[in-house]
Amino acid sequence: MSDDFITITDDCIGCGNCADVCPRYIFEVVEKKARPNANLFRCHDCGHCVSVCPEEAIVHHRLIVKSLEEDFPKKGKTLSYEEVLETIRQRRSIRCFSNKQVSEEQIKQLIDLGRYAPTGHNDRAVCYTIINDREKLEHLIDTMISFFKKLINQLKNPFWNLIAYAAGKGGTVKRAKKSLYRLDSHIEHWEKGIDKVLHYSSTLILIHTHKDTSAPKEDCNIAAQNIALGAPTLGIGATFIGYVQKSWENSRIVKDLLDLPKDHHLYACLAIGYPKNKYRRLIPRPEPSVVLK
Repeated sequence: MSDDFITITDDCIGCGNCADVCPRYIFEVVEKKARPNANLFRCHDCGHCVSVCPEEAIVHHRLIVKSLEEDFPKKGKTLSYEEVLETIRQRRSIRCFSNKQVSEEQIKQLIDLGRYAPTGHNDRAVCYTIINDREKLEHLIDTMISFFKKLINQLKNPFWNLIAYAAGKGGTVKRAKKSLYRLDSHIEHWEKGIDKVLHYSSTLILIHTHKDTSAPKEDCNIAAQNIALGAPTLGIGATFIGYVQKSWENSRIVKDLLDLPKDHHLYACLAIGYPKNKYRRLIPRPEPSVVLK
């Protein structure tokens, strides 16, 4: 039987797995056969039904681009807890990159890691802008340093502080003042020819999306974490660069320079490259506070 973009073949055994896992409740089992119901229009193309069907009886035409075998390969072995934990523990924030350039093919592989991150309501609206040119990044740093100098002068101006507090920006001002010494340090180092902003990275990944998606900030940061976790498998390191994001939010010049779509917001930024140093040991982390209720 078929209904628009979903076909259920005669191989269906009526197990009901598709009905169990569908987050939009679009399947029902009637006379020992699954079929889409009146909720079919709510389908958001997550693919759970195709993935869970033991008989490969569900064909989702909106998801199949090439073929069932290419678009829905067989699930591989599940990694052990120890393998996953070690992968997570091996991730380091790299703040000293070599001058070796990341290739376009490797960038595509990294974006694939982000592509398979979950998104709210399966919106799949995360976008990536790649700056893969060191000269362009140095121009970006120059622009950010100018913004840092302007921001420092504002934070030290009592009258500007008064206006900011009156506008309800007191919390933002307090947080910014805590970073004053870092901003001063970035400026001082850059004027000496030392890059403490992007750490000599030659590639920057800007991760952005529409502000009106279901969970825009979460979607972008989960994708970024996927990339950061997977990058070492290619010999590449990564670090989150919050200063780029905050500069984009608060500097019209930086915003114009990065030239993201007008209706998008920048939620995450990764500097990537080949680490200059080799990390040899895993580092412990303190036990978190956990409350079981």
